[in-house]
Amino acid sequence: MADRDFYSVLGVSRGASPEEIKKAYRQLAKELHPDRNPDNKEAEERFKDVSSAYGVLSDAEKRKLYDEFGEMGLREGFDPESYHAAAQGVGGFDFGDIFGAAARGQRAGGQGGHFEFNLEDLLGGAGARRGGYVRVPQKGADLRSEVTVDFRDAVLGCTKELSLRTEEGDRTLKVRIPAGVRNQGKIRLRGQGGPGSQGGPRGDLLLEVKVRKHPYFSIRGKQLHVTVPVTPLEAYAGAKVNVPTPEGSVQLSVPPGSKNGSKLRLRGKGIQPKDKPRGDLIAHLEIVLPKGRDEDVEEALRTVEDAFETDPRASLLL
Repeated sequence: MADRDFYSVLGVSRGASPEEIKKAYRQLAKELHPDRNPDNKEAEERFKDVSSAYGVLSDAEKRKLYDEFGEMGLREGFDPESYHAAAQGVGGFDFGDIFGAAARGQRAGGQGGHFEFNLEDLLGGAGARRGGYVRVPQKGADLRSEVTVDFRDAVLGCTKELSLRTEEGDRTLKVRIPAGVRNQGKIRLRGQGGPGSQGGPRGDLLLEVKVRKHPYFSIRGKQLHVTVPVTPLEAYAGAKVNVPTPEGSVQLSVPPGSKNGSKLRLRGKGIQPKDKPRGDLIAHLEIVLPKGRDEDVEEALRTVEDAFETDPRASLLL
């Protein structure tokens, strides 16, 4: 039996992100749910297929096995290493090596239950040659590399040129860094890894992004956070201060009586993920004092000190 194409079932590409897979599943599950399609056998079967496909593609380990081995890789007890050894003709093997006790139980007369397989499923559809093994197409090895970007580039997204040194020689790639990428975020570049064997596809390139720290800004999801220094007078009396955003400088209204650490939200001024609404900018107020020592400044602050009617630490109890 030919493998089912779980990606086609959900209507997504093989390179779809977990978020895209979840979105496609939710939409289909809502449309095909038995409660919305009573006595509709076709919708019921489609609903089961969609649920099965999502059960595999939403699980990172199952998806990896499915991508490399098809539905065979999802069978209980499947051993990828034994399969590779068998497919490449390394020594002798039996099906118990590939599927563990599930395959050996029938031969040993144990309680393993009935185990069915198709030799063509195991060896790529060509069957076994007399006295040897069929060499099936093998996906190439995944490669790993790093790229470092400035914080601004991480916020806005950018294109970086990456030099790779591989067994095939040196090569250069242009890599698109998406807006809002986090420090140590991972980007998978499909088909940019090691070469496959026996006509198999290339592996992938797994790229880890290092984002240089910024003294004032940080990224949390699609929110952009910034520490905004304000003077004691601006915090006490209120003010309008300029704050940089990905779209340029905007004015932030500081309410009168703001405290150190107060958070103010600028809607739609944060990260712009691809095909999603822009996030918000969260401003954290930080009250700062003049540097150095100055008698006039101390005198002014004493005036502020005299304005307190009670001890500001009167409620500080353990």
